[in-house]
Amino acid sequence: MITDLLKRWRSGDRSVEQALMDLAYPTLLELARAQARRNAGVLTLQATELAHEAYERLTEQQSVSWQNREHFYAIAATVIRRVVVDYLRMRNRDKRGGGLPFVPLDELTERDAPAIDESVDWIGVDQALDAFAEVDPVCARVVELKFFSGLNTEQIAEVMGSSVATVGRQWRFARAWLGQRLGVEADN
Repeated sequence: MITDLLKRWRSGDRSVEQALMDLAYPTLLELARAQARRNAGVLTLQATELAHEAYERLTEQQSVSWQNREHFYAIAATVIRRVVVDYLRMRNRDKRGGGLPFVPLDELTERDAPAIDESVDWIGVDQALDAFAEVDPVCARVVELKFFSGLNTEQIAEVMGSSVATVGRQWRFARAWLGQRLGVEADN
């Protein structure tokens, strides 16, 4: 149903906007709450603020060819990533870079979703993820879903339309690539 509403909205049918919000906003709020829970004390954005900003940005993306519900989740993770990174960029303008490390990649498993930690250069992570997307957009999407959607490996596999084993391999490759790019060691 969300796919149909997204397509109708994209084609200019403003009458579906409320129905779209009724379906999409709870999903965004769920994703935002997952971010807020994982990042309690670091992100001062409330889950509702994050969801609202993500929804606003999603509604600005009329050029997106919405394919299905899974595509919506993938785009929502990207938007949430942008909101979080923009928020951190504004908040930490003066600290940008500063030699902060990436997340401890050797401690992350396929099931872990890292928390936003002030000791991590998330601006650098964002830039590395953009570069990785040019190398392997599918694996970059797995990382984005893991970091910014709160979905577990099984849910990511469903969203990506692939197997759990494939997502695990993509995550391990992404972890190694990002670790090398960001100058940290990644075991496994």
